[in-house]
Amino acid sequence: MIQNIKEDIEFGKKAEKVVKPILEETFGKLIDGETYDNFDFHNDKYFVEHKQRNVNFGRYNGLMFDKVKYNKYLQLKKENPKLRFFICWSCKNGKYIWEFTDDEKQYESFKQTRDRGMGIKTTDMINVKNEYIIEFNNLTL
Repeated sequence: MIQNIKEDIEFGKKAEKVVKPILEETFGKLIDGETYDNFDFHNDKYFVEHKQRNVNFGRYNGLMFDKVKYNKYLQLKKENPKLRFFICWSCKNGKYIWEFTDDEKQYESFKQTRDRGMGIKTTDMINVKNEYIIEFNNLTL
């Protein structure tokens, strides 16, 4: 499947506008990241990435994101160990969240090859296992 990168970015930005006020109820005031930042929102305590998914949670064995975001987490966490990092997925049946961790039993790394609108490329990915993802409303900080 070939994606149109501009449409993909526009779709993501629309979803971010909808979810930001919901995230701010939990994380406090959040600053928007730039278009190609690894995290969509941040403040002085938290970095939050948002992914819109057009599937029900539980359909697959986990939820995915680009490993470059995990690499950025490792870098920023090393610079400031007090920061916390989250990824939130808006699925058809609710919002789900995972806090980044170094615990490798919670996720698996793999390579995915597909056309993301800029030609066929292989991307390092992270698949977070469902049993470590919680409903957003159950998150306590």
